[in-house]
Amino acid sequence: MIEIEIVTTPRLTAFPVFLAFSRGYFEEEDVLVRVRALKSYEAVLAHLREGRAEAGEIPFTAWAHQQLKKTSPNWTFYRGIILSCLVHGFYSASYMEAESIRDSYHSFLPILHPYSLDRFVAEEFFRSENYHRRKPVPYLTTRPTLLAHEFIRAECLGAAASLQEYPFFGEKGYCLTVENEIPPYYLPTNMLAFTGRFASKFPEEANRVSRAIKKAMEDLANHVAYEGDSFVADWVGPCPWKPGELDGFYRRPVPELGKILSGMPALEDVRFVMEMYGKTFPGMDGGKKILENLAHSVADNPFPKFPSSIKQTNSKLYNSYYSNGKSKFGNIVKDISPLRSLVSEMKELALSLFLGRREVSLDTQLPKSPYLFIRSTVNAILDYLNQEIRDIEEKNKRLSEDNYLLETRLDISDLKRQTTEERYRYMFEFATDAMIIVNADTRMIVDANRRFREVSGYQTSEIKNIRLARVLPDILEQTELKSPGGKDQNMTFIPEAGLILKDGTKFSVGLSVTGFSAETKRFYQIQVNDNALILESEKIKHEFISNISHELRSPMTNIQGYFDLLFVDEQLPLNEDQKGMTDVIRKNVRRLNFLIDNLLQLEKKESQTSEEMYEIFDPSTVIEEVLYINSPSASESGLTVTTNLSENLKLKGVRFEFSQIITNFFVNAIKYTEKGGIDVSLKKTADKKLEVRFTDTGIGIDPKYKELIFERFFRIPDQRNRTVGGTGLGLSISRTLINKMGGEVIVEPNQKGGSIFKVILPLYSE
Repeated sequence: MIEIEIVTTPRLTAFPVFLAFSRGYFEEEDVLVRVRALKSYEAVLAHLREGRAEAGEIPFTAWAHQQLKKTSPNWTFYRGIILSCLVHGFYSASYMEAESIRDSYHSFLPILHPYSLDRFVAEEFFRSENYHRRKPVPYLTTRPTLLAHEFIRAECLGAAASLQEYPFFGEKGYCLTVENEIPPYYLPTNMLAFTGRFASKFPEEANRVSRAIKKAMEDLANHVAYEGDSFVADWVGPCPWKPGELDGFYRRPVPELGKILSGMPALEDVRFVMEMYGKTFPGMDGGKKILENLAHSVADNPFPKFPSSIKQTNSKLYNSYYSNGKSKFGNIVKDISPLRSLVSEMKELALSLFLGRREVSLDTQLPKSPYLFIRSTVNAILDYLNQEIRDIEEKNKRLSEDNYLLETRLDISDLKRQTTEERYRYMFEFATDAMIIVNADTRMIVDANRRFREVSGYQTSEIKNIRLARVLPDILEQTELKSPGGKDQNMTFIPEAGLILKDGTKFSVGLSVTGFSAETKRFYQIQVNDNALILESEKIKHEFISNISHELRSPMTNIQGYFDLLFVDEQLPLNEDQKGMTDVIRKNVRRLNFLIDNLLQLEKKESQTSEEMYEIFDPSTVIEEVLYINSPSASESGLTVTTNLSENLKLKGVRFEFSQIITNFFVNAIKYTEKGGIDVSLKKTADKKLEVRFTDTGIGIDPKYKELIFERFFRIPDQRNRTVGGTGLGLSISRTLINKMGGEVIVEPNQKGGSIFKVILPLYSE
């Protein structure tokens, strides 16, 4: 089995070749194929002429042109399947009057190949009545990937192309053709061609390749290659297009796609192409008959089979044409001195290139010349180099645009950074608190704000580059002060440190130290707080809480006392409605007393604890007292309370604080349990600790709120919480008291519904 190499251009109409390869249609036909996409038609034709590829995608009109040349059968191209038939037109980048197109002398027209269909469509357009030009248009051979780039150049006159293949021209340009100039025929555009040597030596393999590609074209025409609204990923295969680009061309109505991919152009369409070719190269003696014969062969036999199609080229008509001594360009014009003419043109070419005129080439329209091959080769090299240069220029243009955008973004980022720095500098300088910036490595002060300079007595020039130990000697003894790093840059709070002023005076301050990094360096921002002011503020706060709590306690005690007297007075009989009202009063009085106790406890836990008296007590006794006081509330709600309390255990602490812990947890369990019961247990754990467990069958706690419920004034955002009273202080106070006793609190979900709160405290051991 031989390996067949097929080369194509990066045109979307060459995709059926890649589709047949990716879907394994060549393997089904028992042929081994390798597919490559080259940059241009010049490269494809060069591979075919030099025998480096057995088949390739070429312009249909290039094949027609080659049929009129005197070429050895081994080096001619034989027609395979036609890959696409497209409707063509002429488009300009901007609206141009007919006079501008007719008389333009400094413009060019991009084409894909000197013998591609777009060149002949352009020639037909310029032969029309409205746009007949007095001077030939200079053509610029380009690549399919650069056609849109050439189209938007200022000196580009326009482009002859298919809107079906290049919708860009319809979006960015103007269509100048009408039906009487370029009829809306589906013209054969490109095709698969086989080299004469391969088709004559391996005719059956050539037929199999054509069948595989035909099957791929049928799949595309019937939308078999689609899944939903786009190409299936494995259908795309190793091709130079993205699925989105393929969608734009092949995702169109089936009737239209069928005409494009049928591979069977109508005789009228093929004949129109041959007529355009014949008008472009007039004076062919016998050539018109050859072109007419080619048109009929394409229309009558759209899928040629080998080797029978090879024999058609050996007919009497072809032999008569090839035996004629005249070329297709008319009578032979004798070149008196072909070498001298070639050398002269090469000098002019070199001078033009030196002056920067790249769109120049040697004359290849000579009827017969022994150096025609050299001229064609030089032109091919120039075309390739020009295309490479334009490709590089297009990439440089894109890079310049990207570079401009990046520079703009960097300028914006730099401006934002400068604005942020200025804003920070202003906030730092005029902050109400005294602050300094310290280098974390050298421990030298690099900056201080106005408030710190006023407090310390240092000037701006004096405070910089002073060692931190000279101003804050106690900070070096703090082991918590570590190097900045990690996500959490907040370092530590030092409640008490000494600040030495410029005159040597020392007084107590509090320090808030924050670490940060800037420009690969590490710094500390130290905020200095006057402890006297802090203590005064704390004293005022505690006095306020204490005063307001006591002021509330006295009237509430009177209200509850008189209410109890009225409630037990037998001379005041109450009906059911009145009893309900008194019950509401009693519950709210109890709620307000509970709130007042929490406020008093909050004030007490935040104050100095050195004077508090600790005692050793049995926790089971305290738990029984709390349950006895609060069990009526559970009974009223229809809840059952069960206990399992171990006795003879000892705790050391403030008895009232432990009672407050138990009360908060038990009351919470009652409030948030609608039915079921509450179990309270007390036991000794294996690690010699005490565990108090509260298990309820209530509404439970969302895991994401397990830590937040211990925050001060936090309540779970739930509809039920809006109807249940509470301040959000109970659990916060309880955890503070538990931590004070050296314990911890754990929250777990109850598998039967509800929650489990475990209070773990250290046992007292003598």
